[in-house]
Amino acid sequence: MKNTILTSTGTLIVVFALGHLSSNLYAQVNREQSPAETEQAATETPRETNQSRPRASFVKMADFYLRDGQLVFGELLSEDKNKITVKQLDESRIIVSTYSKREIDTRSLHIKNTPEFKYYIELAEYFAGRTWDFRDDPDDFIQAIRCYEKAKQSITDTQRQENETEQIDKRIEQLQSDREIWIREVQSRAQLRKLEFEAETEKRIKELEDNISETSRQLNESVADMKENYQKLETGISQLNNELSRQNEQIRANRRLIDRIYYRNQRHWPQFYYYPYRRQGEPPEKD
Repeated sequence: MKNTILTSTGTLIVVFALGHLSSNLYAQVNREQSPAETEQAATETPRETNQSRPRASFVKMADFYLRDGQLVFGELLSEDKNKITVKQLDESRIIVSTYSKREIDTRSLHIKNTPEFKYYIELAEYFAGRTWDFRDDPDDFIQAIRCYEKAKQSITDTQRQENETEQIDKRIEQLQSDREIWIREVQSRAQLRKLEFEAETEKRIKELEDNISETSRQLNESVADMKENYQKLETGISQLNNELSRQNEQIRANRRLIDRIYYRNQRHWPQFYYYPYRRQGEPPEKD
């Protein structure tokens, strides 16, 4: 027991001696260095850290009103004294437009710097919000995923990079899942539309056949009525012609009767002479 205690005590003494010797050597080395070298060594580490950290990227954004009151906003590509060019949203597209300064209310022009990461996140959210309206949905899904990818590439702050990248990856994964569901729904919708179209087509064909049958029946009835009316018209015309012939024959008979009476009685009619009227006191006319 006593030997064990002595051995432990000796070991502690040796360790303490070695530590004291190392401290003296370190202090001696520091004293041998010049103050300038010490300051340079102290400043080199943070400088190297600052140089290794990439600078944050920014996007110039512009918003202004045209003289007709229309609002224009988007990424500023170029500007001079005559015109301004911006990249702006047009439903499911990103288009580049150039406006003359004469079209712009220059007092309403505002230009600001937006972090590139935030810019692409806003674009991605815009396109993601346009999905499921069944208008340009494939383009909207592609644009949203692409903008999220570009936002992930634009992250420069290493402290937030891991967290933001994880959130973006989750959002991209969600969009890809939604796109697969959208594809299934569109296929189902197209199948339903096809079935609906076929059913509607059969219904329309049946209605068309019924309409044709009804039209044919009405047409046949109209043709029959026309034939009947034509026959009636022919009968009426024939009767009228017969009546006219009978009347003409009666007129001719009456004329013959009148002529016989006239010529028979002409010899027995008294003879009348005409004497001109003379006024009182007027001498008679001389032959």
